[in-house]
Order: sequence, then C-alpha cells, then structure tokens
Amino acid sequence: GVAGARRVADKVHAKGVVTILKRRISANVVEEMQVVGDIDGKICVIVDDMIDTGGTLCKAAGLLRDKGASKVYACATHGLFNGPALDRINESVLEEVCVTDSIPQRSNVDKC
Repeated sequence: GVAGARRVADKVHAKGVVTILKRRISANVVEEMQVVGDIDGKICVIVDDMIDTGGTLCKAAGLLRDKGASKVYACATHGLFNGPALDRINESVLEEVCVTDSIPQRSNVDKC
C-alpha cells in the first residue's frame, strides 16, 4: 500500500510518492485508473508484487506517460508473464521491467 511505497521511496531518496487508484471489475480486468500526485516531467517507477498478464502494468504505465511522466520503469517480485504479458510489455511505453529470480526467467529473456 501507500505506507510501503513511502518506505521504499525513503530508502531510495525519491522526491515523492504517487499512487495509482484502480477499480477492478474482475481478476486481471481493470475498469478505471486514476493518478494521485504530480508526475509531470518526472521519471516514474512502478513497484508491484507480481506481473501476471501485464495488462494492469501496461495500462498504468500508459496512464503515467499520458499524465506527463518523462519515463516509466517497473519492478516486481514475481514475474509470471502469462499469456500476452511479454508482447504487451514489449509494445508498451515501459523503458525497462525488472523482476527477482523467484521464478526462473531464462526462457523469457530472449523474448524481450
């Protein structure tokens, strides 16, 4: 949540925390997203627990760019990358996506 995001921001000396509020209509389907905070001209890093199909991540990244972010990066603990995830990420505005090695990624590296 926001408290965790603030702790991470403090550790990396980020100048601020922006929250993306999302409303889901079902699993992996987001109906609406809103940005809370100023991102104009800033480099944004999306931090999440996992990336499954990449739909929410790519939609959030696009929203940040539309609202004025100069660049958008993402990191997550678990990179599941199911179904169209890698294609979505490759076609998105994301500069780079980093995940931990909690799930082996060798087969995915060549697709990126």
